[in-house]
Amino acid sequence: MTEITIRPEPRTTALTLIRMTALDHAVPGRRDDEPPPPNREIYDGLTSALESWRAAGTLREDSLLLVEWLAVELCGYLYEHLGQDNGRFDRWLRDFGDEVCQSQTHPHPAGPTAVEIMSVVADGLGARSGSLTSTRQLVRIGVPYLHYVRPGHDVEDAREIALTFALWAGQQLAELMHHDPARVHGYVDSRLH
Repeated sequence: MTEITIRPEPRTTALTLIRMTALDHAVPGRRDDEPPPPNREIYDGLTSALESWRAAGTLREDSLLLVEWLAVELCGYLYEHLGQDNGRFDRWLRDFGDEVCQSQTHPHPAGPTAVEIMSVVADGLGARSGSLTSTRQLVRIGVPYLHYVRPGHDVEDAREIALTFALWAGQQLAELMHHDPARVHGYVDSRLH
């Protein structure tokens, strides 16, 4: 019997990662300033999706789409959290970007690339553009993303930047949903359908 493998969709993978990280932040009794413990299930699930895409020969394309989904969701949560105010969002992103760039000590840090991608997505928020996503935006995201993903380290690098976005987005979604697991599930379920 032949085995049928269904390749995960980047959109579904992104929303699954966000749900899992948001639920880690929505644990009752956990303090907001206390990071949740590492979740091996998130790491393993993402690695499995990336390996599936590599086996299908679509790793670069699908992982780029995954990162775009994660970045758009994250920026949307932040934009909502900041009152849909472009000026506040721009100031937040500039301050956050400075903080991320100063704190990254890894020789190949994902944070600065993630902030650069968020800046591209931020250009499409609110009244600045009619659409959050477009071919032009994907190309603009692709430049820093594909520069970050090194040959021979493609799964590792794609995983690192996707995890960075998923952790940030999950935290923001948990805050928007007032750390209520039922609201997190409801929101993500509505986005999946």
